[in-house]
Amino acid sequence: MYSVTQAVMEWLESNGHTAYHMAIPDDAPEQFVTVERTGGYVADKVDHPSVAIQCWAATDADAEALAITIRNLIEVGTRPEGVWHMGINSGPYPFYDESTRCPRYQLYVDMACQLTD
Repeated sequence: MYSVTQAVMEWLESNGHTAYHMAIPDDAPEQFVTVERTGGYVADKVDHPSVAIQCWAATDADAEALAITIRNLIEVGTRPEGVWHMGINSGPYPFYDESTRCPRYQLYVDMACQLTD
């Protein structure tokens, strides 16, 4: 079964970034990324997911720098396996997390990829 969130996490890992699916483990490093499918649609047998990529770090500046690095990866055309199109819908923008009190920046990404089972 194909999972777009898993594909994005593996792509981020292959580019040197620690990535988790939504939840943050207790032993997370100081800087990491979370990935969450937030919506999307299916048309003409193609999945069009919307994915939030959240960049966490010790400072706002570091979280923003991480988000810009990931934005640049997307803009130069690298893509996760199974993803045919990947484009920035919005971001990066600050998305401070009150519950963890950690700086966070978010990118909202639209994709086209194979259907999930």
